[in-house]
Amino acid sequence: MTDSTAVSSGLQPEPPLLRKPLQGPAYRDFVKGVVEAKSARNYLEIGVHNGSSLALIDRPAIGVDPAFVFDRNPVGRKRVLHLFQMGSDEFFRDHDPRGIFGCPVDVAFLDGMHRFEYLLRDFINTERVCDPNGVILLDDCLPISVEMTERVHAPQNRKDKAIAGWWTGDVWKVVSILREYRPDLRLTPVAVVPTGSIVISNLNPDSTTLSDKYFEIVDKYFPQTMSDQKFNEYWAQNTPVAAADVLGDFGFSIYARP
Repeated sequence: MTDSTAVSSGLQPEPPLLRKPLQGPAYRDFVKGVVEAKSARNYLEIGVHNGSSLALIDRPAIGVDPAFVFDRNPVGRKRVLHLFQMGSDEFFRDHDPRGIFGCPVDVAFLDGMHRFEYLLRDFINTERVCDPNGVILLDDCLPISVEMTERVHAPQNRKDKAIAGWWTGDVWKVVSILREYRPDLRLTPVAVVPTGSIVISNLNPDSTTLSDKYFEIVDKYFPQTMSDQKFNEYWAQNTPVAAADVLGDFGFSIYARP
């Protein structure tokens, strides 16, 4: 049915689908650039999947994933790579990256389960083992449509069929949580494809605010869902900067600690 047919029959045409496409480098190239800009001693990745981002890193690294599906050599030019095939909660319970590396974590990339409470725990556990001048990167926190923020991925129900396979889940809530409960952190949304990156600096490994208030936070944010209005408000609050501004022309220290 065309729009003209809908109007003539008394039906209102459906509004255009709300979408905010991002432009910029691939997220994995941005992660590699941050590691290099930071002159990082080491790298931690939660949610390795096929190793596409891990393989690009040339520093000693730890990779954590409950089920690796490598389709490339994840070692690359690294001298040392530690792989843990387990969930991140189990990893942080039983292992300490500081003991493995011999120093705190400099750069961490969090791309695990796409549900906010998992990412929140990953952030809490990761910040605790990071250098205070370290950097934590959150993936998938700039969803480009409302539909992809569903907690259970149901592509068959999507109206926007072109990106029905994309799923960020509700991890966007973690950005809002950090802004509310940890205003001391420096959060920089960055335009990378497909669904953005959040650069977090000014870390405080001694902070217990999020762990102390974990269940308060979960109870408050679990019922929240993304609407068109909230989507626009979220993007207004988290307007991304260009990746080139962060990585180019010695700009990294403006957004994070070198």
